[in-house]
Amino acid sequence: MSEKPVALKIENIKKKYVIKHVTKRPDSKKDRMKLACHNLLHPKEANRKEDFWALNGVTFNVEQGEKIGIIGKNGAGKSTLLKIISRITEPTDGRIEFYGKISSMLEVGTGFNGELTGRENIYLNGAILGMTRAEIDSKFDDIVEFSEVGKFIDTPVKRYSSGMFVRLAFAVASHLEPDILLVDEVLAVGDTRFQKKCIEKMKSIAESGKTILFVSHQMNTIRQLCDRVIVLKEGQVIYDGDVEGGIRIYNSEAYMEKLNHYDFSELPRPVGYNLDKAEIMSLDILHNESCIYAADEPIEFRLRIKTKVPNIGDLSFRMLIWQADETPVEIAFTDTFANINTVGEFDVDVCINKNNLGPGLYKGTIILSGGISKANSENLDYIYPAFVFEVLHADGTSRSWPRQWGWVHFDNVDVKLVEE
Repeated sequence: MSEKPVALKIENIKKKYVIKHVTKRPDSKKDRMKLACHNLLHPKEANRKEDFWALNGVTFNVEQGEKIGIIGKNGAGKSTLLKIISRITEPTDGRIEFYGKISSMLEVGTGFNGELTGRENIYLNGAILGMTRAEIDSKFDDIVEFSEVGKFIDTPVKRYSSGMFVRLAFAVASHLEPDILLVDEVLAVGDTRFQKKCIEKMKSIAESGKTILFVSHQMNTIRQLCDRVIVLKEGQVIYDGDVEGGIRIYNSEAYMEKLNHYDFSELPRPVGYNLDKAEIMSLDILHNESCIYAADEPIEFRLRIKTKVPNIGDLSFRMLIWQADETPVEIAFTDTFANINTVGEFDVDVCINKNNLGPGLYKGTIILSGGISKANSENLDYIYPAFVFEVLHADGTSRSWPRQWGWVHFDNVDVKLVEE
């Protein structure tokens, strides 16, 4: 029996949302009249509501100094749980006890005032945590140095790029001496150097005896940082134990569904992606209903992209392929596939001409970028996992891909704008 003090107690937490089903307004006047008459005769149908339990009976304890990864596919309840723990959202039922100061790095904007400067937001967050001005003063230079936004520290944060905002928000959350640090997908943004910097900082926090709860879809990061994993599915805990056991459940074939159509319109994005300029709406697998391929067979899919501002410029994307156990395999950088000057939706066809992958289950990440030129582009949207597929070899041969080999660049990808 462990004698470590408890940092956090989660007891039977439930969170209910009420979803109202609204019938889409017909285009024609005649159909609108028909719908109005139908609603008068069937008022219950017109006002149909449904209870959705984002969390349903979540219970676990966290010991001081534990580093816990919370994983599960999109919609499992991970982000809702962290919002409840950080007191951003109230639970419908259940009880939470925590011992010490909680600092969180959740959605962009949480805990920050866009009208205030970076400097003012640092002091605001410190005050919220109960720190004195002298205590914040002692941490200020470290926060600014870590965030790398020194030139802009007296600029209102609403003028920051998403990358600058994330760097400052993480620096604030991690340097103001929290007893419990909550982090939700922050490491999905920023360059590799900054991601490594964040991981090292969280390791340092954990080694000092602090507690970390980390939500991520990146299993390699979970492996590096965490000593325990909780898997959520449909708002319930289905696993609580060692890291590799949790990752095996997350990566099981039954858990990773191979679909022909993926709708991303309601998908939560990682911190740093506001979707205010463009977003990937959906992905459709083409010419393969099973999503099972031979090694020399092309993988084709269609993306629907929505632009929200005019003159967004040159669009391109990066595509990353992972094995089911999160081993990185391939990465591709596409050339500009469209120069978009209008607001609206359009389709793009993508073809990986020859996948050359060993047998197994894979998943892909798509990162959409845009700007006036490739040198001045910014990340606009991030989908992970964007699609799941399987590769089989007819002769039964296989290849292994050790994790330490890292990414291999592949350039056999064609991208074409679909003409209307």
